[in-house]
Amino acid sequence: KEAAERVTTLLGVKMLKPTPYTFLRRYLRKTGWTQKSFSLANYLLELAVMDRAFAKYAPQAIAAAATILSKQYASQGVSCQSMPAWRTTLLKCTQLDVASQLAPCTAALSKLHLTEHGRCYRFVNKKYTWSRLHAVAKIKPNPPAGTNDFAAYLGSN
Repeated sequence: KEAAERVTTLLGVKMLKPTPYTFLRRYLRKTGWTQKSFSLANYLLELAVMDRAFAKYAPQAIAAAATILSKQYASQGVSCQSMPAWRTTLLKCTQLDVASQLAPCTAALSKLHLTEHGRCYRFVNKKYTWSRLHAVAKIKPNPPAGTNDFAAYLGSN
């Protein structure tokens, strides 16, 4: 951290923090995606960043949670590329603790998706009903799972 501060001071450049979207693109590339799963993950991410309750989570936790949830809608037509051991790859990329950081964020995002579903007065919901974004806002949310459920899911491969 100190070295980065010295470099930025020396060069006179401000380094910006990566956003959840930056992490999301990286995680989806590493774990396999389709256009529809990409749209769903973006939709979930946008719901989260607009909710102040998610300010306590790191950007990489929010992006990883959106990645995880986007892979759980195959029964509703959201396919993903088959990637062996994608969960292991994701956990290596995020470097997050599953029990204290990733599982709670994923559970909260799952609950938020259920809560926000069908609220057509929100622009993000209107935006993601557009066909060019694969109408992912119309996808019925899965029943929200708890932190322990997601921790167990992420621990299995």
